[in-house]
Amino acid sequence: MSIAAQARARAEAAAQKKAEDEASAASAAMAKRRPAKIKPALRPAPSVPDINPNRVSPAAQRRRFLIASSAGAVLAASGIAIDIDGDNDDTPLSPDAQKVVFQLQQDRRRLKEFKATERKVEAKIDMLPAYRGWCDGVLAAGQGERGPLDQIFTTIMAWTIDVGDYMTALPMLEHAVKYKLEMPSGFNRDPITFAIDQVCEEAIRVYDLGGDAAKAFEAGVLPMLQDLVDEHDIDLHDEVEAKLFKAIGRAIMAGADIENEDDLRQRREETLKSYQRALELHERCGVKKDIEKLTRELKKAAGVTEPADQNTPPPAGG
Repeated sequence: MSIAAQARARAEAAAQKKAEDEASAASAAMAKRRPAKIKPALRPAPSVPDINPNRVSPAAQRRRFLIASSAGAVLAASGIAIDIDGDNDDTPLSPDAQKVVFQLQQDRRRLKEFKATERKVEAKIDMLPAYRGWCDGVLAAGQGERGPLDQIFTTIMAWTIDVGDYMTALPMLEHAVKYKLEMPSGFNRDPITFAIDQVCEEAIRVYDLGGDAAKAFEAGVLPMLQDLVDEHDIDLHDEVEAKLFKAIGRAIMAGADIENEDDLRQRREETLKSYQRALELHERCGVKKDIEKLTRELKKAAGVTEPADQNTPPPAGG
């Protein structure tokens, strides 16, 4: 290799080494200015205990009451519909409101495990105390603003009716009627229609059975339902209203004192009016024979003789 070629090779090697040194220095300087991000250590999420509807502490009840009754705090985002069968991951509810929603989801899944109506009723009796504080808070607030938890409230109202706790359900029903709350999906009736149907069907059933079941029925709920209908001028289906009048008639006669003629007469008269109104509303409500019987009994008590049947042959001997 000539002296000139050797000199050129040394110059190229020196230039390459200088370039490498400069690149290394630049990289080190860059690292000092922007240090690499360090990922934080991952910590396991705390386990969430399962909700037990049978154990609700007084503190939890009070907390739910305050959440529900404080102004505007029943909902964290008013007007967002809640699907209690859905995930609701994007719904900004308060922690206690979320507990109510998720607990109801869990309880509804439990109810699907039962086939017999009696077992479902027994399960609802165990479940309902967990919601009492929250529902009381809603009633105490008296808020007319509709929101995403309305259907939760009417679901609990329906369960309360299902288990026969009618006096507890009445204030809930009036709240639902006053603020025009809707029943949850799966119900094809509004709150007042559902309540009258359920309560009156049970009343008619137990009064027809008689005995202890009839004595145990809270008869006072029937005129209260009628007052609620009248006070809010509710437009009921004729069949539903007829059922209410029929049940009221059954309740009036169930309390009759057969040894007291005045009491018995008054009850028969009032029952007859209820049955006649029921028949006017719905011809097939099942009170025609009751009306005939009461009419005969009232005439007999008044000393009115029934006209003889013209087709009946005269007694022998004239």
